[in-house]
Amino acid sequence: MFIIETSFVDTIANSLSDRVILAISALSFGLIGGLIAFLANRFWFRYWPTHAAYDDKLGEAAHTSMLGFSAFVLALLITNGLSTLSETDKAVRAEATTVYRLGQELDALGPSAGAAKQALASYAQNVAQDEWPRLATLPVSLSPLVQKNLDDLWIAVRALQEKLTETAPARSDYRADLSKYASQIENSRSARLSTATINIPDDFWIILLLFIVAASVLSGRETAKRFGIQINMMHMSAIGLAVGMVIVLDNPFRGETSIGPEIIQHALTP
Repeated sequence: MFIIETSFVDTIANSLSDRVILAISALSFGLIGGLIAFLANRFWFRYWPTHAAYDDKLGEAAHTSMLGFSAFVLALLITNGLSTLSETDKAVRAEATTVYRLGQELDALGPSAGAAKQALASYAQNVAQDEWPRLATLPVSLSPLVQKNLDDLWIAVRALQEKLTETAPARSDYRADLSKYASQIENSRSARLSTATINIPDDFWIILLLFIVAASVLSGRETAKRFGIQINMMHMSAIGLAVGMVIVLDNPFRGETSIGPEIIQHALTP
């Protein structure tokens, strides 16, 4: 038995397209599952060619249970991946909206907000070009360039707030809005890091593989003809497709089935 490490899954998800991942998963699980069933029959079950009806019933129940456990774990992992993908999509759209609204507020302040607007524009570009790739690969990290843009944004916002206090003390709503939007952007960035670090623990992969190997072993209880071997390989390939789907959905910032940074990158584009 082999163990799929999180780093190995990460490498596959970042280097191959979704269709290739699904194809490789289906093919490998079909071939390996069929091979395990053949070896189990050849080197284990053939030593007990005759057994009682109770033994057959027990073997069938155990086989069905192993397949059910595998399906249950896969369903949990796929559901978790889809849920994370949906929540991340909403969060990224909300962040893009906040960037847009802050840009609108800064535009309304005229040339005096030029430094803040430039820092905000650099933030949007560096999130897409530098931070997104960092969120898609292990070890997950945030971009120092984006952090510098945020620091510059806060410095420019504080300078604007001081200027507004002197020139338009009655417009406290402007000062509050600038802080609110900048804080929301900072919080959204922290939430992105939290989402990117929610990876499937290696223990789940180990448990899943143990169930699948056990089901493959039990498939070799009887000497299968060519048709039975094909059916067993198709069955294991279907499980492989589900495993491939889990790999595809494991991180919402990488691969084809993921959330892209374009909505943030173009949030300030007219």
